[in-house]
Amino acid sequence: GHSFPVWSLQLRGSHLISGSHDCTLRIWNIDTGDCVRVLHGHNSLVLCVAVDNKRIVSGSYDGAIKVWDLAAALNAGSSSDSVCIKTIKEHKDWVWAMQFDDFQFISGSYDGTLVIRSFLDPTSPFPEI
Repeated sequence: GHSFPVWSLQLRGSHLISGSHDCTLRIWNIDTGDCVRVLHGHNSLVLCVAVDNKRIVSGSYDGAIKVWDLAAALNAGSSSDSVCIKTIKEHKDWVWAMQFDDFQFISGSYDGTLVIRSFLDPTSPFPEI
């Protein structure tokens, strides 16, 4: 398991995604209890996780948000480099909350801001709220 406390959990079908103080996310098969993938890439503890059928979005203590390809993460043959598809640094402080749908995600931070980003055009952020 994780080497430090777990801060966030999200369940999707037969998989559980956990985010931890050890700066990783882990994908667990809830039927077997096995960890099927460890996702490395955050430089600070992972505080929040959201998941759908296509992707995982995670937020961390250093304000970074990562978008992960769920299918690639579940494919044991895929390289670690192909799993994280985007890193976004919009917040100045901890990312505490995350929600998304097919088109956009919204993150909330300890810095008092909400950031809305489009999955369709991730280079053009919506204004902070």
